[in-house]
Amino acid sequence: MKDTLVFDARNIRDGVFNNHEVEILTSQLELDLDDVQFISPVRGTVQLLRHSEDNIYVKAEVFTDIEMQCGRCLEPFEEDVTATFELQFTPVRNPEDIKSEGDGERYYDGETFDISEDARQALVIQIPIWPLCSQTCEGLCHGCGVNLNEEHCTCQNTDKIESETPSVNSPFAVLPQLLETAKSENKSKSKNRKEIISKNGTSKT
Repeated sequence: MKDTLVFDARNIRDGVFNNHEVEILTSQLELDLDDVQFISPVRGTVQLLRHSEDNIYVKAEVFTDIEMQCGRCLEPFEEDVTATFELQFTPVRNPEDIKSEGDGERYYDGETFDISEDARQALVIQIPIWPLCSQTCEGLCHGCGVNLNEEHCTCQNTDKIESETPSVNSPFAVLPQLLETAKSENKSKSKNRKEIISKNGTSKT
């Protein structure tokens, strides 16, 4: 079992796959993300193949376990994350000859190469942006806040409660009340004006 993702190209045989089982601490890969807890080491297999002019082909599969908070019910849950990636390393004797690295294209000094950052990026991409403990998760009741996956809601009509209860954080929460007040004032002014016209026969301002 290999505990690093740094490989010595000089130990890779030509023309055949060299297989490695790996187990890496998440701290080595700098897997430190907000709202995500990595609860197991990164494990996997790495296949290496040396071919034409010391180029190294890499095929890897890595996996780990994480804990996240569900976006609907807000409960923590665990999920396994698996990532696969392929790379090609080309030897470069002079560092000044290294070009910008494109997708899947890497360079090494002819002796060692490191796939730690590639493994890290491959795993991070697989972590869901909107995590759900289940596709059928019912979330929380908008009225009383109970977890609908665990118990039945006692609210009569949560849709009605939600529509009739303005958000205290919204700057528009009092807008309906202001509109009703304005309408009442306009009706009162219009009525008074009609009474004045009817009484005097002319409009007074």
